[in-house]
Amino acid sequence: MIKKFYKKLMSVVLRDPNPKRLARSCALGVYVAFSPFPGAHTLMMVCMNYIFDLHFPTLFVVASINNPWTAIPFFSGDYFFGYWLVHYVFGYSPSWAFSLEKFFGSGSICVWSFLIGGNLLGALAGLLCYPFALSIFKRIIVPQQVCE
Repeated sequence: MIKKFYKKLMSVVLRDPNPKRLARSCALGVYVAFSPFPGAHTLMMVCMNYIFDLHFPTLFVVASINNPWTAIPFFSGDYFFGYWLVHYVFGYSPSWAFSLEKFFGSGSICVWSFLIGGNLLGALAGLLCYPFALSIFKRIIVPQQVCE
């Protein structure tokens, strides 16, 4: 079963023999996964695909690492990173917050912490992903092209 999945994955990836394009698709897919706009992920992928000429299947698969089962850890990481950055590093205490009193009895969520944390963490993760993905795709695609 693993060999069948790997073979199918390679057939999709090898349709686009450009390692840089595939790595760019991975990096932007990681950004979308961390993005603090959960209702707009699909729209973001379609727009990015059009603007940056990406490999959409790769973009979609990588962005799908943030799914209903992983959303809470992703968005919690976005929020806590943003909260640390906004409140402790910059010493700013923004007033734009949503109250959680109706749901949990007390507490609030700082919207700026979520937006800033999600975008910065996504950009950082995407930038770190690009060279790693590029080296992997170069190893996979270049030998495949030589064999053909």
